[in-house]
Amino acid sequence: MEFVEFSLERIQSLYENLVDHNLSDSGVHPYNLRELLTADQLEKMLEVELGYGWTNGSPELRTSIANLYKDRNADNVIVTNGSAEANILMVMAMLDPGDELIVVVPNYLQIWGFAKAIGVVVKELPLREELGWVPDLGDLEALISPRTKMITICHPNNPTGSLLPKEAMTQLVDFARKHDLWLHADEVYKGSELNGIESPSFADMYEKSIVTSGLSKALALPGLRIGWLVGPEKEIYRAWQGKDYTSITASAVSEYVADIVVQPGKREDILARSRRILNDNVGLLADWLNTNNNLFSCILPKAGGMAFVRYQMDINSSELVHRLREERSIMLLPGDVYGMDGFIRLGVGAPKSHIETGLHHLADFARSNF
Repeated sequence: MEFVEFSLERIQSLYENLVDHNLSDSGVHPYNLRELLTADQLEKMLEVELGYGWTNGSPELRTSIANLYKDRNADNVIVTNGSAEANILMVMAMLDPGDELIVVVPNYLQIWGFAKAIGVVVKELPLREELGWVPDLGDLEALISPRTKMITICHPNNPTGSLLPKEAMTQLVDFARKHDLWLHADEVYKGSELNGIESPSFADMYEKSIVTSGLSKALALPGLRIGWLVGPEKEIYRAWQGKDYTSITASAVSEYVADIVVQPGKREDILARSRRILNDNVGLLADWLNTNNNLFSCILPKAGGMAFVRYQMDINSSELVHRLREERSIMLLPGDVYGMDGFIRLGVGAPKSHIETGLHHLADFARSNF
């Protein structure tokens, strides 16, 4: 099996911990355990036995996750080590060599790359900047063939922070149903909608949907490494078969904390914090864009911890990012990693002072060099 280099992850893993101002992250500034848990919960955590748990996730945690969706139970859920493992298990369970997969792009390209590695034929449906980073669903019909098996979408979107209107979500479901396709949605940013209105889950809209989510992005807890798949019982069982060959089980401590976090009241408190941080920082970004509108432009995100910023300088995006890292010690993601030169992904989930300093350096660098 041969993998295309996952450039997005590679560039972050090489450099994000070596700069003074990391603006490459797409999540919200994380909690520490003292901020997240009560004294009683922390004390109980110390009593958690550090043994093997349930390989598909504890029944309690799976039930709590199932309760976030309509008409689901523990058998509709598998708990994974981060949403990244959930994506891998989904591909292994649902797709075979020669199947065709339609990927809505730009996208976090893990599924795109892993599916290609196992021999799946990948076709791309572009989000259109002129439509506010939503797709023209009329383009879907031309991508369909007798071998098409699934459509996958990241919603809310990474890297643009865009959202499908509810009617477009319904149209996408209707299209999948018409062609008897599986619909996969990576919903790890769900709940971070800046207007406070949480989008419905595709899991609640379509009988042949399978959804990836987790604690890493909207819920600001990437270090717990807890993700999940939600879908029909038969397909979740197939994913469980695959998990026996990957990580076996998640951390017992992480599962304990996760079951606290996904309770409705606690989850809403965390999401409210995320939205406060994101709204504050997107406002800061909007002001900065107005000041520097001869160099940068952006359709502001509606959700998620990042913005996809177009720049007007005559320089390749990877070269720009490396120069900023070397000369100003700030880290961004180049549009190249999404196959879209001329853009940079800029994180908006960090502390405000951190973003202010990074934006100052970015504008000063651009004015000084172009």
